[in-house]
Amino acid sequence: MAQTAKEIGRTTIAEFDKFVGNLTDTRDYELVDGEIVMMANPTEIHEQIASNIGSSLKPAMDLLGCRTYQGGIRVQAGHNSNARDKYRPDVVVRCGPVEGNTYITDPVVVVEVLSPSTLERDRGIKLAFYKSMPTVQHVVLAYSDQMRVEHFRRTETGWEVVVLTSPKDVLELAAVDFHMDLEQIYYALPF
Repeated sequence: MAQTAKEIGRTTIAEFDKFVGNLTDTRDYELVDGEIVMMANPTEIHEQIASNIGSSLKPAMDLLGCRTYQGGIRVQAGHNSNARDKYRPDVVVRCGPVEGNTYITDPVVVVEVLSPSTLERDRGIKLAFYKSMPTVQHVVLAYSDQMRVEHFRRTETGWEVVVLTSPKDVLELAAVDFHMDLEQIYYALPF
């Protein structure tokens, strides 16, 4: 019988991977500062926003030789199995050769669709984690309860944030030469 998250407590990535590998159901988990946290089931709105972004990013990234993953691959800081964080962003872009791992360590763009129940964690510990990764150039936080995108972009002097709230506001991911407006991001949604 697989161990439950409560039985494991604080853990490493290696232990987390073993825990996830032994699951016999469809629940999904992330490793947050050494704690195994079950992810909430996404809403239809959450999935629509992630799909709108991911489906637009993919063809553009394919042309650049980069890959776009939507909700299926985890991100960790390195290949060190003693690290304490492993997240599954809603959309992530990675450039470089395929390594064949079940995780990536060098994302360029990370997109998280925020839900009211995950807002604090996504804007706190997860955002700090993504910003600490040297390859990450853009972190996009798209709200699921309003038309609002917070775009964190790496500059020569640190991180800058741009808040987009109007349908005609444009999300510009300069590192991968991509842009889309909020009307596209929130297409077919009641905002």
